Amino acid sequence: MRKSFDTLLHYLDVTGQEIKMAFMTMIEYPSNIAGWFISNPLQFIMGFAIIKFVVESFGEINGWNYGQLAFLYGLSVISHALSMIFFVQGWFMGWFVIEGDFDRYLTRPLGVLYQFFFTNINIFGITDLIPGVIVFIYGCAKSGVTVSFLFIVQVIIMLIGATFIRGGIYIFLGSTSFHTRSAVDFGQYTQEIMDKTTMYPMSMYPESMQFILTYLIPIGWVSFYPVSSLLGIDNGLSGGMTTAFITLAVGLLVMFLAGAFFNSGLKKYESAGN
Repeated sequence: MRKSFDTLLHYLDVTGQEIKMAFMTMIEYPSNIAGWFISNPLQFIMGFAIIKFVVESFGEINGWNYGQLAFLYGLSVISHALSMIFFVQGWFMGWFVIEGDFDRYLTRPLGVLYQFFFTNINIFGITDLIPGVIVFIYGCAKSGVTVSFLFIVQVIIMLIGATFIRGGIYIFLGSTSFHTRSAVDFGQYTQEIMDKTTMYPMSMYPESMQFILTYLIPIGWVSFYPVSSLLGIDNGLSGGMTTAFITLAVGLLVMFLAGAFFNSGLKKYESAGN
């Protein structure tokens, strides 16, 4: 027990140092930072503007009003931003496999998967996080949500689960490179699909699609089920704190399965040689 606790503290210390170095690297190029802070949030502002236009033009979307959609969109963007900070490297795993860059991870006394993601933290993902938080707060106000301690706890648990779901999917897709020996990047396409399916209520899709997005590819747990629970909207499943812990459990399960798939692929890794 003591050894496990010491190992956890060591990993947390290394993570803290990696985040510190990532920040130091980021601030070395202030003009680059300014460009990201100006350009990157624009895509989310435009996405939010599209939602407003659709609602004003056609009314509620499957019973969801403008405030509820803003709440949904904001929470979705926050989990997107967190996955960009910690797990976006999964998009480029194929290049690491092809170039033999996993060699250096295999020689270090830390988990390979941990090293791959946490020694390449994408601090620029913060530029996605800021508009997400702003839209989410706006959505809270427009939808009349009562912010309490329990509400904040639920949101945090749900965001952890949603981020794990996104990250697990990136890990799974990236790990296919061990088997295909290909650097084909599915991450960007997957991100587009997830963004489009999480910014609108999933109940608007056919039941067959809802089943797939709930039980086979659990994207519905990224935003729809958590948000409908927080807003008191019937989602056909559970509600309240139960939904928060189900979201976390789904996220942990996706991460576990993705990690197992990564480890099975790592056994097929052929290093940098021919």
